[in-house]
Amino acid sequence: MAQLTSRPARPITGEQAKPERQPALWVKVVVYAFLAIFTITSIGPLIFTFVSSFKTMEDVLAFPPTLIPHPFVWSNYQLILGNPLFLRWLLNSLVYAAGATLLNMLFSAMAGYALGRMNFPGKSLIFTITLAVMMIPTAITLIPKFMVVNSLHLVNTYWALILPAMAQPFSVFIMIQFMRALPKELEESASIDGASRWRTFYQIILPQVKPALTAVIILTFQNSWNDFQWPLVALGTQNMYTLPLGLFFFKSTYYTEYNLLLAGSMFNTIPILILFFIFQRYFIEGAVASGVKG
Repeated sequence: MAQLTSRPARPITGEQAKPERQPALWVKVVVYAFLAIFTITSIGPLIFTFVSSFKTMEDVLAFPPTLIPHPFVWSNYQLILGNPLFLRWLLNSLVYAAGATLLNMLFSAMAGYALGRMNFPGKSLIFTITLAVMMIPTAITLIPKFMVVNSLHLVNTYWALILPAMAQPFSVFIMIQFMRALPKELEESASIDGASRWRTFYQIILPQVKPALTAVIILTFQNSWNDFQWPLVALGTQNMYTLPLGLFFFKSTYYTEYNLLLAGSMFNTIPILILFFIFQRYFIEGAVASGVKG
């Protein structure tokens, strides 16, 4: 007679006994509703501005507003691109943003390496002062910065814009937080191989902090490209104005050319979007790391 054998039953673990709990349907509906509202309020104005830049002045001021231009015109872009001053404003903004970004990236990385990787007297004090400077409102520093720039006879020059932005406290903070998390074995190995401090910095450390560098590049370029307040104080002639400051001239006391203002504002927005989408992965990594590391 055949004998029936029974397999030993598997013990029921806590994970098997308690299946993963799914959120209720109404929770998903609320979350997706908030996400939809956030997306519309974030992207909607940009889309409306882009579409309205192809409208005539009458169509822009029409009520109720329409999404599709009628008629669809290119004359707004032809007018602003045909204006030599507008092209000069673009060049000035590019010089300001590129110069400030390059110098800020270099000096912030060097300061971050010194405060995050090296030991020297007064290191903690310097780091505390750096954090304290971040809390000072920008408007309070306008007059002192102008007095320094004026004493150096740099008013109404590119250097008046670039020099005050070449070492920003928040950029230094990002670099410090990221560099602190790197293992010390990197520098020890480089030292054993005979690498100098400078060579260790630019060949070993800098390649490891690309996310932080990308975050610094995007934030600095964005702040410089969109800066209005400091160029308004430091510049005195129209041919030296940056794009945000130059766009202000499309608005007068009695009349505002909204169609040209909308078309010009797209040149103030699109470069930042392109830069962000190219480096968004590194930017997000750097922004997150600066807040959780160290």
